[in-house]
Amino acid sequence: MSNTSSVLPGPTANTSLLLSDDRDDALAQAEIALLASIFLLATLSNGLVLGALFHRGHQATPMHHFIRHLCLADLTVAFFQVLPQLIWDITDRFQGPDILCRAITYLQVVSMFASSYVIVAMTYDRHRAICRPMLAFRKGRANLYRPIVVAWTASLLFSLPQLFIFSKTELPSGAHECWATFAEPWGARAYVTWVTLMVFILPTLFIATCQGMIFCEVHRSLRLGPEGTLSHRGSHQGVSPISGAIAKTLKMTLVIVLTYVFCWAPFFLVQLWSVWDPQAPIDGPAFTLLMLIASLNSCTNPWVYATFSSSISHELCRIFCPRLVRQRFGSLQEDSFLTSSFSMGRDTFS
Repeated sequence: MSNTSSVLPGPTANTSLLLSDDRDDALAQAEIALLASIFLLATLSNGLVLGALFHRGHQATPMHHFIRHLCLADLTVAFFQVLPQLIWDITDRFQGPDILCRAITYLQVVSMFASSYVIVAMTYDRHRAICRPMLAFRKGRANLYRPIVVAWTASLLFSLPQLFIFSKTELPSGAHECWATFAEPWGARAYVTWVTLMVFILPTLFIATCQGMIFCEVHRSLRLGPEGTLSHRGSHQGVSPISGAIAKTLKMTLVIVLTYVFCWAPFFLVQLWSVWDPQAPIDGPAFTLLMLIASLNSCTNPWVYATFSSSISHELCRIFCPRLVRQRFGSLQEDSFLTSSFSMGRDTFS
């Protein structure tokens, strides 16, 4: 059996694979400062977006529903990945009991799965609304919540191995740590490869496929013009249906996906490198910084929502600058387009 504490417990490598008590104090202080900043920014920004959505009440649209769950997934990352890692770095060693060790490492991976699968659910919903509007119209609003339920359920189930892999373990030095135990020599490689496949590679391929089909449908509708099948009720003044807020929701989805891939790709590459290459410099600052990039995704998402959703930016402005609110921020009609299906599905999903 082999032991390690840096195989997918969270967004950073708290300790190296080497069974050593050595600690780079300068690197640890840099980690603490960066993690504290990420935690505060992610908590504040996602909390504000959730507050803006809550303020809309019954006027919230289906896309707001997905944004709400993306914010919840990002807050899960903040509270169950970043915060425990911050405390862990401050104390140098894990100070809690065995059950807390297992619970924290389980929730850390739940947040990783949820961040990925909620984006998958949102992309699937956009694909269904744009490429299969009649099916979306027939199934109605009741079917809207199913992808989200599947995303969170899968996240909770696929993370269960963490409860058995990590435990409070006594190290050869005599210290106790929240440590992972794998069968030698293939256990860690198999587990990290499986998590990378399920959290990152397969979802990214699925999202890329859906996005490709969406943009093919958009191109087809643009080529057909106002008389095309997607333009029955999708535009004003006779322009193409792929305009205004409809284009905005496609851009927002694409930016969210690209940001996720940019932030999490280094994390999974480092994890794969650490288990497949015995000579990997896993205790170096470069590895640590690459791992930290993953947490930045939880900070960037709320700014993407505020940039592309006029209703969210409008509500945030009402919270901070009520006297500066202007009609130019957009209306409910614009965001109903932003979150609706094309043509006949629009009345059901807006």
